[in-house]
Amino acid sequence: MNSLLLVIARFFQRWRVWSWSLGLVLAMMLASCASPEGNDGLSGAPAPNVQGIYQGSYTYGGAYQKLKGHSVSFEISIRQMRGSSKISGVVKEAYTGSGTLKDGFVWSDIHGTCQTDSGYVHLKFRKTYRHSKEPSVMYSGSLPPGSSLLSGTWYLESKTADSGMFQISNIHVQ
Repeated sequence: MNSLLLVIARFFQRWRVWSWSLGLVLAMMLASCASPEGNDGLSGAPAPNVQGIYQGSYTYGGAYQKLKGHSVSFEISIRQMRGSSKISGVVKEAYTGSGTLKDGFVWSDIHGTCQTDSGYVHLKFRKTYRHSKEPSVMYSGSLPPGSSLLSGTWYLESKTADSGMFQISNIHVQ
């Protein structure tokens, strides 16, 4: 009987040490998986909030012989969850011969990210046309510290040589 009690006591002692060790390992694993507050798991500063409705334009580059240097105005509505680096939105632009008109404009959706580095705000997004099979357009631009003019480049996802410049004015960073 004493030997049975001794076996049971040893089992519970080992169980207590084992369960304590398991708890410690689980706590360390969970702590290592925690993402920095407000940046969707990316290290560094929290994501700036650029939500709003803005005016912009893009200019065709050299690959577009007939349209080279021609600028197209657009309105962009950017949505962003508080503290998230992810952005989405809608672009309404004038018709230039590509895309499909709907209510007198060409409409597209955007999805991308907004991050900050050394005071600069960086936007990267993909523009996908709603009512046509036009290729997606990739945008990448930066807003210098103290400025309200974001500028950068765009290119067709399927043909990177087809590219140009863009800008979005009066960006308000919150």
